[in-house]
Amino acid sequence: MLVKTFLPLLLLLLSACAAVEPLTLRDPKINLAWPYPPNEPRIRFLRSINGAEDISPPHGKIREYFDFLAGESEQGMKLELPFAIAGDGQSVIYIADTGAGVVHRYDLKSREVGYLYLAGDDVLSSPVGVAVDSGRNLYVSDSLNGKVYKYDKNGKYLKELNPEKPFLRPAGIAVNSRDEKYVVDVLAHKLYIFDKDDHFKGDFPREIQGQQLSYPSNVAFDSSDNVYVTDAMNFTIKRFSPDGVLTGKIGDIGDAPGSFARPKGIALDGENHLYAIDAALDNFQIFNGDGKLLLLVGKNGWRPGEFYLPSGIYIDKQDHIFIADTYNSRIQVFQFLREGAKQ
Repeated sequence: MLVKTFLPLLLLLLSACAAVEPLTLRDPKINLAWPYPPNEPRIRFLRSINGAEDISPPHGKIREYFDFLAGESEQGMKLELPFAIAGDGQSVIYIADTGAGVVHRYDLKSREVGYLYLAGDDVLSSPVGVAVDSGRNLYVSDSLNGKVYKYDKNGKYLKELNPEKPFLRPAGIAVNSRDEKYVVDVLAHKLYIFDKDDHFKGDFPREIQGQQLSYPSNVAFDSSDNVYVTDAMNFTIKRFSPDGVLTGKIGDIGDAPGSFARPKGIALDGENHLYAIDAALDNFQIFNGDGKLLLLVGKNGWRPGEFYLPSGIYIDKQDHIFIADTYNSRIQVFQFLREGAKQ
């Protein structure tokens, strides 16, 4: 009876006394960078995240004892098929997991873990896209449900995004500097734009000969709000001006460096380098603003820096690169090293 009476108080005191250190993003046991010496490294491997156990702080013996008495477990959920990833610009990342049918929420500072699996009366079936606006609201596209859901920063469900016609298969989603949401619809072969208040604004890109998309999958923005779209069945990344005019293409079909076999997630770093995932070639490639290949990282495998059908990518303000290594059931984290930066 005494244990039951004082257990909540003891747990509260233990939580208050335990200072939680932010998650360490670099694994000191692994020293891996690209390109290889004698070249100056530009990409460094930091660590892998396999699930909640890698995020939640370890508990001391006393806390473990009281968790045992309370019947609590902190094992958490492992990643199954992480497909897309996004962040709130502070310390929270969201991982769309198509295998588990959930969106994992990891706070890398407080090391708290949460999950989203409901959207009003709907159950998430196949979350494939995530994005966050300036108010830290989360948008989740579900390809099987054919819907895009909005949640607040605390995970409270708010509403659906409604285009002029129903989504056929929503996929990648991204938010520009004006808080406009661009949602890829794979089977409609286009994107839909929603304004800062989530009202439907129109289709993208313009209906001009030579600009048509074929099963697009992902979208990203550079610092000038130019729009990059993974044009999957044309095996290229297309760049559009903010008003929808085609201004360039990056890559073509093939398995040589600079080419694509199955292009997927895309993102841009702080210097506007484009990063493009290739699920078939198990790598990511980095291009400059002119579309010139700068670096290729990865091959098939399970070791650090190796991939098995990777999908999504997110780059934060510190140029940490988070890649959804889908069939290795993990997130791999890298760092872009700016020229002349301390190594």
